[in-house]
Amino acid sequence: MEPIRISSPADAISYMGHSLGYWPKESLVCVALEGKALGPTLRVNLPANVDYVETYTERVSHYFGIDHDATAVLIALFTHQPWGKGHQKPFAPLIQGLKRHFQTAGLHVRHVWIVGPASFAAYDGADPASCGKEVPLEALDSSVLNAEMVYRGSLIEENDTLPIPELAATRATQDAVEAAMRNMAANPAQCLDAAYRLWMDLLDGGAEPTDNELTEVLAGLQNVGLRDHVLADMPGLNEPMDATLFGATDQAPQWGRIDSAEKLLKRLLTIASPAHAAAPLTMLGHICWWKGKGTTAANYMHVALTFDPDYHLAKLLDQLLGAGVVSGWAQRKETCYRNR
Repeated sequence: MEPIRISSPADAISYMGHSLGYWPKESLVCVALEGKALGPTLRVNLPANVDYVETYTERVSHYFGIDHDATAVLIALFTHQPWGKGHQKPFAPLIQGLKRHFQTAGLHVRHVWIVGPASFAAYDGADPASCGKEVPLEALDSSVLNAEMVYRGSLIEENDTLPIPELAATRATQDAVEAAMRNMAANPAQCLDAAYRLWMDLLDGGAEPTDNELTEVLAGLQNVGLRDHVLADMPGLNEPMDATLFGATDQAPQWGRIDSAEKLLKRLLTIASPAHAAAPLTMLGHICWWKGKGTTAANYMHVALTFDPDYHLAKLLDQLLGAGVVSGWAQRKETCYRNR
């Protein structure tokens, strides 16, 4: 297959959408250039608080510094904030900080664009205080690269937010989960160990779980210690728990095993009541964060915190996402999730 080549701004912006698989919103997107070849694509949420721009830009440049083959970078801001005629350029301190930190890291910022709901432009126009000439987004559809990517079978989804399975717990299933939780509280060592072994059997065996099995596992995941043990075991690595939970290991996780766990957690949601849904929702969001799918992860955190505003792990992950933190695995070509 011929290598992909970018020859215009429309090509570059189209490539960002195809590389991610969806059209980003309120996002900073950076594409590494490795000589004449295209390198990894990074997407992070735009910072909600301007007080943390310096930390944010330093972190983003660090992500690209990990790619020792990168020599330059393309940047695009995807935002609904007004930036056309009569408006000041949004995120000016952010762009200045990125250019400074990338330069310090030895990376040349080749181009910067701003992309709105209906048009895009060069971030720096003839007047330094304003953006360049607006180009309708329709120009992306006719770009050479977009046509090539579509021919190869690539599609750009509207967003990367996956539908969350509907909670369909009956009163009977809710009572069954609570009864299992009472049993675990009365005999925690035996019952939690049984719930963990059941999870492992379902995960590695691949059999379709019964409602009773799902009930026992869901009850077990209400225990924070078991939840964290299951999360840390999910990637199939013999590494310290904290390194695994943060996706900070040199060895790539077993993504197929994580995909299987994701399917099982979604099955748990089909029997979960709002009172018991925060654990599987947060774990699903954690998986999405490992994979570099920040928008979907944030969506899971939002729903989890709607059901339980004090759920600590969901609050922690929500803060990480808001600060633009990317899991270690998603930052490296050798460990990132490729089956988008």
